[in-house]
Amino acid sequence: MAPSKTDPRTRVLAAIELATAGRRRDGDSDAPLGRKAARTRAALLEAAGRVFMEQGYASTSVGDIATEAGVSLGAFYQYFRDRADVLATLVAEGALRMLEDASRQWQPVEGREGVHQVLHAFVSHYRATAKFQKVWEEVTHVEGELAELRRELVRIYTAAVEQSLRDGQANGSVRADLDAAGAAVALTSMVDRTCYLRFVFDRQPGQGVAPTVDALTDIWWAAVKP
Repeated sequence: MAPSKTDPRTRVLAAIELATAGRRRDGDSDAPLGRKAARTRAALLEAAGRVFMEQGYASTSVGDIATEAGVSLGAFYQYFRDRADVLATLVAEGALRMLEDASRQWQPVEGREGVHQVLHAFVSHYRATAKFQKVWEEVTHVEGELAELRRELVRIYTAAVEQSLRDGQANGSVRADLDAAGAAVALTSMVDRTCYLRFVFDRQPGQGVAPTVDALTDIWWAAVKP
């Protein structure tokens, strides 16, 4: 992903559009997808999702994905360059979800209940997609373009929280002495790491959404309330 002077949201949307364009390679050129080609591409994406979640990114080969989808290696390369290309397409939906979450900014004037609602949405989504989050965490350590996409998404989400904190300071619903930029990084990182540790890294029976959200809400609100 080449550096750009555009804002993070524009760069992320461009990356998502590129990942989900849905073209088929025909010799040295690209062709639009017909019905049969669209079904083959969809089958490859579904197969890739299953294999990635079962085996992890590092242990999955292009051959594994093609075999799971019931197509040849040649067919795979008509639609995708490599494993990273497939995964970039798979994460597009999640990236759009995160952009939507960031656009629905937390309103500090809603108090603790507002914090709870925002965190409940994030934690619920993370818990429901825990297997894929594990792959996403793994791949960002080995694939530079996908790592940059994740950094851009984190920047967008953090910037949205920072703006909410500043708005709250302006209307008196957030403590005035809070470092909004630093607090935004700390709070968003805390939520992301807590979800990773609880639902992916050290997943244990009985670890549910409600107690996780309650604990995070208590810490978050205690840190920002005036």
